[in-house]
Parts: sequence; structure tokens; C-alpha cells
Amino acid sequence: MESLEHVKRVVDYPKYLKRLLLSLALALLTLFIAFGLMFFALEDRTIPGAFILLVFALFFIIFTVFYESKARSTSKGKGKGRTRAQDRMGECLKPLIRGLFLGICATFALVTVFGGLLLMLERGFALIGGELSFISALAISMIISMVYLTLLRPPSPS
Repeated sequence: MESLEHVKRVVDYPKYLKRLLLSLALALLTLFIAFGLMFFALEDRTIPGAFILLVFALFFIIFTVFYESKARSTSKGKGKGRTRAQDRMGECLKPLIRGLFLGICATFALVTVFGGLLLMLERGFALIGGELSFISALAISMIISMVYLTLLRPPSPS
């Protein structure tokens, strides 16, 4: 009986590996966003506005189309008691607002990550006090991202 439980735990390893990799990816993203903020604050540098506008336009279009397709698939059969013009206005406006918000957030994240990568390429690990400081910051970020992942996970049905 004990061996069956051991085999079951070994079979579940992809779940652990997936969580570990997701936590590591979120931690690296968090660190590079922080480094990007340092890149823009420390030396008063900027990324060309045309690049930022292009990135925002791409993200805005991607997220708006995503929310439009999602709204179309869920809007069938809804809208009781509303006029057709109200339905159309809400159907057009909500994806635009959501796309705008997520486009701004994604643009901020991508631009700061890009700045963080530039700063790391320039200064290396000396930026934060050496390799051990980087490893400590990464470990703390991994712990925080794991807490976020655990808190954001929907509860499993009992």
C-alpha cells in the first residue's frame, strides 16, 4: 500500500514542476520590472516614445479583440429589458475599456522589463551587490509569487 502512495506522488511531479516554473517566471518578471524602474529613475533615461506607442498599440489591439470575441460568445441570450442600442453600446465600449487598461498595464510591464534587461546587461550583478544578492532577491520574489499564485487559485470543489 505504501508503494502505491509513493508511485502516486511521483506521478504528480508535473504539477510541482509547473508551479515551480511559474513561480520562477513571475519572480524574474518582478525582478526585471524593479530593475527597469531603477533604469529609468537612476540615470534619467528614456525609451523612445514611438517604440512605447507601438507596443501599446499592439497590446491594445490584442486585448480588445480578445475581449470582443469573449463578449460575443457570452452575449447570446442576454440583454433582457435593454434596447438594441444599449446592448450595442455596451458591447462595443466594454472591450475597448478593458483592452485599454490591459494594454497600458502590459506596455508598462514590457517597457520596464526591457529597461531592466538593459540595466543588467550594462552593470551586471554589481547593480545590486553581487550574485548572492541577486539570488536572495530572486528567492524572495519566488516566495512572494508562490503566495500570489496560491491566493489567486480558485478553490477546488469538495
